[in-house]
Amino acid sequence: MGWWAYLAATVWSYFGLLFRSFGNRFGRPATYRRAVSCFTRALQYAPQDASLYFYRGTLYWRELGDFQQAEADLTRAIELDPSLARAYLNRAFARRYALPPNRSGAAEDLRAYLDRADDPYWRAVAEEKLQELEAA
Repeated sequence: MGWWAYLAATVWSYFGLLFRSFGNRFGRPATYRRAVSCFTRALQYAPQDASLYFYRGTLYWRELGDFQQAEADLTRAIELDPSLARAYLNRAFARRYALPPNRSGAAEDLRAYLDRADDPYWRAVAEEKLQELEAA
């Protein structure tokens, strides 16, 4: 990636993060859609950046309820960076809350997250959700 593409991707990703923060603060779905658009623009300049797919995929499942697109983006993030633990966790949630839910896929992702994660809070959440899925 050239210098210009790197700069453009960085600027668009910061705009995406900014709109996501505004959406969190003010709770307007249109603001989240703007954030998705910014991450999409950033991906035009940096299509191999796993974090951009992660951010966009997380917005799709958590804020916009588009579980299919979320799973696609988070899968792409994992393909690009298999060590990105948070992508497994978020894809597990997207799979779990989709209609119909993909419980086995969610459980698989939670196990993959637990193999890679070091954040104690989210590890505890993942362990709890995995127990719920295995009990069902």
